[in-house]
Amino acid sequence: MEIHFRDEYLEELAENKKFTGKPKFPEEVVIAYKKRIFQVKGAKGTQDLRQIKSLHFEKLKEKKFKDKYSIRLNKAYRLIFEIGKDDRLEIMIIEEINNHYA
Repeated sequence: MEIHFRDEYLEELAENKKFTGKPKFPEEVVIAYKKRIFQVKGAKGTQDLRQIKSLHFEKLKEKKFKDKYSIRLNKAYRLIFEIGKDDRLEIMIIEEINNHYA
């Protein structure tokens, strides 16, 4: 599985780049995000991710999230993404970290 990013900040966060100033997300969310990125990189495809029940992999139903999916980072935050396909592999296109209850 390949990962692409629509958000430069999330790409840099996944690559462990250092930031100055106030962080956009709580530390526990950043740690969970990096853990999820590691899990996604180790997956062959979305089927592998669907089998990990703690991810709560789901297709989103809200109109503003049409054709988007999510996995949980913690009880409040989720990672929103699209799934694309190349000739031989699936591509996760990461869009945002969303506070589900904000």
